[in-house]
Amino acid sequence: MKLIGLASILLLVVTTSTAVATTTIYSWTDDNGVVHFSDSPEVPQAITVELSTTEVQSPNSSTLVEIIQANNVENLTVDIEPQLPTANISLLTPLHQQTIRSNEGDIKIRAVSNRKLDKNVQAQLVLDGQVNGTPQTRLEWQLTNIDRGTHQIQIQLLNNGKILATSESITVYLHRVSQVRPKNSPIQPR
Repeated sequence: MKLIGLASILLLVVTTSTAVATTTIYSWTDDNGVVHFSDSPEVPQAITVELSTTEVQSPNSSTLVEIIQANNVENLTVDIEPQLPTANISLLTPLHQQTIRSNEGDIKIRAVSNRKLDKNVQAQLVLDGQVNGTPQTRLEWQLTNIDRGTHQIQIQLLNNGKILATSESITVYLHRVSQVRPKNSPIQPR
């Protein structure tokens, strides 16, 4: 029972503390054997319990919290390792099986990821099975002068060059004006 109460206090200390701090709380056991904790001594037989956090780090690293108590209450050390969600990246545009009409051969690509991109975590475009350009910290690409026809598009999420996640591969169809007819030649009626 004491351990459950201490774990509750530990969670309170971890979530509200941002620096090294010491807090005094009071503990007592009632006639039914239930251990109580409070920030003020509510009964004369309450004992003083000193709580101190030794280190609270950023959410991306492990946090070590130690509770040091007086008067025959055990020491409790907990190592909390926050879990990042599985890396994910998805294409927003173009859509799978979309036909794109662009006489200049332009394709605009946008993606979304659950990871923040920075110098270590970057996105890489794969066009028709080949890496296109260099990894970047933006989730938008503007392709120009792409040949007409069918193209496969996929995005890779990289962490220091290692693939964390890949989007689904989509197929798009690029339509351009025929090379036989000049770009601005009018169509003659029959």
